[in-house]
Amino acid sequence: MIKIMSSAMAFPKRPSSRSIFIISSARARNAFFSTVSASSPLSQNACRRLQQQQQRHFYFPRCATLVNKTTLNLSLRALSSSATNNEASNTKIRIAVVGGGAAGMTAALHLSPLVAAGLVQGPVDVYESTITKKSKESKKCRNSGHTNHGNTGGKQLYPGSGALGRDIGVGIWSTAWWPFLRSVKEGLSNSADDDEGGDNKNTLADMIQQQKNRQSYQTLLQDLEACGSYVKDVGYRTPNGSWLVKSELNASPFGIQDLLDDNINSKSIDDDDPALLFVREKDLLSCLRNAIKIEQRLGTVKYHSGVRVDGIENVNGDLGSLVLQSTTNASDGDEKGSSISPQYHLIIAADGLHSPLRSRFAGHNSSHVTGTGMESSSSRKAPKDTLEYKWEHTKGQREATQVEDREYIVFRGNAPKLESSQEDGSGSFQTWGEERSMRFAAVPFRHETEDLDDDDDDSNSNSGHYSKSQSFISKKQMDEEVWFATISDPAFIDTVKASTGALNAIEQKKLLLEAFGPWHKPIKTLIETTPADKIMFDLAVAHRHNARPVFDVGRIMEFELWQQKRKAKENGSQSHNGDGKIYGRGPILSFIGDSYMTVDPVLAQGFTMAMESGATIVQSVEQILVHPGATSSTPIYQPKLLRDKLLQRHYSRERRLLQLLRSTELVQRLAQPHGFGAILATWIIRPVVKLCPEGVKKRVFDYMIRYSLGLTGDRGDSGGKQ
Repeated sequence: MIKIMSSAMAFPKRPSSRSIFIISSARARNAFFSTVSASSPLSQNACRRLQQQQQRHFYFPRCATLVNKTTLNLSLRALSSSATNNEASNTKIRIAVVGGGAAGMTAALHLSPLVAAGLVQGPVDVYESTITKKSKESKKCRNSGHTNHGNTGGKQLYPGSGALGRDIGVGIWSTAWWPFLRSVKEGLSNSADDDEGGDNKNTLADMIQQQKNRQSYQTLLQDLEACGSYVKDVGYRTPNGSWLVKSELNASPFGIQDLLDDNINSKSIDDDDPALLFVREKDLLSCLRNAIKIEQRLGTVKYHSGVRVDGIENVNGDLGSLVLQSTTNASDGDEKGSSISPQYHLIIAADGLHSPLRSRFAGHNSSHVTGTGMESSSSRKAPKDTLEYKWEHTKGQREATQVEDREYIVFRGNAPKLESSQEDGSGSFQTWGEERSMRFAAVPFRHETEDLDDDDDDSNSNSGHYSKSQSFISKKQMDEEVWFATISDPAFIDTVKASTGALNAIEQKKLLLEAFGPWHKPIKTLIETTPADKIMFDLAVAHRHNARPVFDVGRIMEFELWQQKRKAKENGSQSHNGDGKIYGRGPILSFIGDSYMTVDPVLAQGFTMAMESGATIVQSVEQILVHPGATSSTPIYQPKLLRDKLLQRHYSRERRLLQLLRSTELVQRLAQPHGFGAILATWIIRPVVKLCPEGVKKRVFDYMIRYSLGLTGDRGDSGGKQ
């Protein structure tokens, strides 16, 4: 068998050991030998052997060159690796986002200026398995908040919001929206310079800056403020009602209207204190989805609803395709609904806690962040001459991608706004329990009485702007109290872990009242006034480690094929490996949001971390495309540069994550004590805290808030301030 090898050196499928290649171009031969000779000692030896065999296997100049396949195979791999590492791509970078939740949509929105400026191939594809296009029936399902109704409580199908969200109120800190606000500011500054007759701007940085004042960003920021309310009074309490510490958050932060009005008397983004905005979970996701619709009409983003990503295939060089499965007209496992996506250079995995891409590709031979520091997933027990030693798909990889049961349950509910006679004027509060990992928190917030209409026709340019639409303005707002409670009582844990998986709603509420009813006002009232079937709960779970970017998708897939063949050989069966098209390192795979690392819901920063990570990964892409002095004629995509930048981002995000995990661990030990820790917290730590001066306690509280948000060290770690 003879195959033609062009001067581009594209990899064909591996033929048998007796096949030969023809290198038909003298230029290709020269490039091949010069590149291979410089690659490694092993490649140099192979090259010398090839040259010694010219009389036997090579034609003379101007004739095709014959090379024995067995001798050439290793050298071709060295040549491919060299080209992959050092050469710039001749095409624009193409990016896919897997997961259309808060993290995925945020990343796609931040990528839109790069697409509009012509630096990223458009549109950016966002794949979401949930069907987000609402029908009348799906609206009813959505109003249910993804819960199981009837005589059971609201047990979640999985922890997390998904793409549609629930009725429950959630908090997002200002570090989540600062990147959008900063982008609008940069775009406005660029426009102002142009109006003043500044110099002609033709650098790539200026081209991007001109695209950052986007209507989708302004709409998103205005709609979020219109949908929710800022938290002001906060503090920690004990079950008898006494206060450990009181403080205030920034309830009037620098916002989009201040920026558009050019209010010079207001604070700037850089010196603003962090603020906490509470909105309904589904309203937050609707605001993001409508901003995505604005970008879809501009052609920068394409949101694929009802499409699940099952894996990566068609690896060739630095590119790879996604295996897609339709969830609209095909059931799981139905091959008729399967398809292969276009090829991408960068795949951003934002598909949540149980991300298939994370469980398959993350955690191979790497270190990870834990609650106490850094750990390695390496087992190093396999012989050094085996693939298991190099690629830890066994114990180490499972450890790195493991989801951990945190041994307590989280209950959530929305209660009606309390009457003055029912409350004690506390506003927002968090009460620290004294046993069984018990904790209770409540936050008053305001939201719309109806779901926001985000199912308008995509072609309608006037749709999707809640804060400006008459239907939105005319709707009445509702004041509610969102509350959550944690407990590790076996009466709850054992029942939830049982095969039935759900508590009777009435019985569940009764148990909650027995546990928290004796606590201070208004806790008992909040639970009593929440309908039993609207109380949601789920087991607290978290990842044991974070996931670093994956730069060797192709090699991992090769290892998997090797494992399958070995297993088939041991079982005496035939391996079914498909077409096995693995011809390079493959695309870069990076994780954001819950797929990067799901943490305990103690400090309620899940959405904040998701939106921050969506912003920071795009900052990394922008930085490698717009290096100093770059112009429109400069190569715009260099794979090695992107790998280096994403690894640098990974370490930066680890610092931010460590600060959150340390804060979470501290608050969890103080606020959700159990065993000996409960005795220590109740009888020693809390009395000491009460004796401290209020001014000292407030400064410590404010510092812990900033520390948990990554604002005490390098502010770039949070993704919001630079």
